[in-house]
Amino acid sequence: MKRQFEKTKQHLAALMLGVLLTLGSVAQAADNIGVGDVAGDTTALGDSNTFILNSSGALDLVKTAWLTATGAPITSGTTLPAGTQVDFMIYVNNKSDLQIDDVTIADTLDALFSYTAGTIRVNNATGECAVTACDAAEELAIYNAAILIAPGTDAIGGDSVSYVAPTVDVGNENQGGNTVQNAAANSVLAVVFTVTVL
Repeated sequence: MKRQFEKTKQHLAALMLGVLLTLGSVAQAADNIGVGDVAGDTTALGDSNTFILNSSGALDLVKTAWLTATGAPITSGTTLPAGTQVDFMIYVNNKSDLQIDDVTIADTLDALFSYTAGTIRVNNATGECAVTACDAAEELAIYNAAILIAPGTDAIGGDSVSYVAPTVDVGNENQGGNTVQNAAANSVLAVVFTVTVL
């Protein structure tokens, strides 16, 4: 039990799991590799904190974590017991006046997290954040709006979301049967899904 607890603690110190974002219909820069942790904790960087962002430079990709039961944000260094449900939120703040067409987001889960079936929600109705980096209050508003959206199916086809273990996909680049996902101008595209700590 103690060993599992320590493993959980180590992995939750690095909640930024691999996230891949690709964009269609825009002039793209070369792949940019970034590393980071929740709340900027750089002491626990590793492969699970690496993501690739293909963009024209106008978009930032952010991943946060929230306690499913209470909606409270989880900060870096937080220790959670096995069985705790966590909502991961991935969002893109599109501050441009142009819709970004054909956005694809893929998040591959670490083995210490179990995806909760039927929980992928996508919301693109929240207005853009005041500056490029959303603050804590804006992130809370984005999260609260996203969890009210009806979840999509986990199947490939029928909507823009799917889950094929161990990856959550939004858009149709990785899973061709999904529908196209666009990011509206001057708004936040947010994806929320639930996992359980093993």
